[in-house]
Amino acid sequence: MAKLSQEETQEIQRLRSLFPHEIEARIRRSEDGGFVAETLTFPGVITEADTFSELIEMINDAVMSYFEVPREYAPFVANYIPPLEVAQAFGVFPIFEEEKRLKMQLATPA
Repeated sequence: MAKLSQEETQEIQRLRSLFPHEIEARIRRSEDGGFVAETLTFPGVITEADTFSELIEMINDAVMSYFEVPREYAPFVANYIPPLEVAQAFGVFPIFEEEKRLKMQLATPA
């Protein structure tokens, strides 16, 4: 990767300053079994994907588009990652059920 110029570095810093520390999104299952997300932080920013992992990528892409971040600067701008509990709530991260099962086993007398 080529070294960034001072102008590019300043533009990246400017773009980073636009992004809030966190965003709020409403996520639901779509009729076809995929996912739909509407960002409440940025009205009108809606995206969808087949899997939860793809949805997270699509949310980040939608926010990048909202701020008109050039593709070449995207790797230098923050990405949003949901709390683990969100994936667990949708049953897309199997650890949740495993943790519950293990906790129940540990509570059982020997």
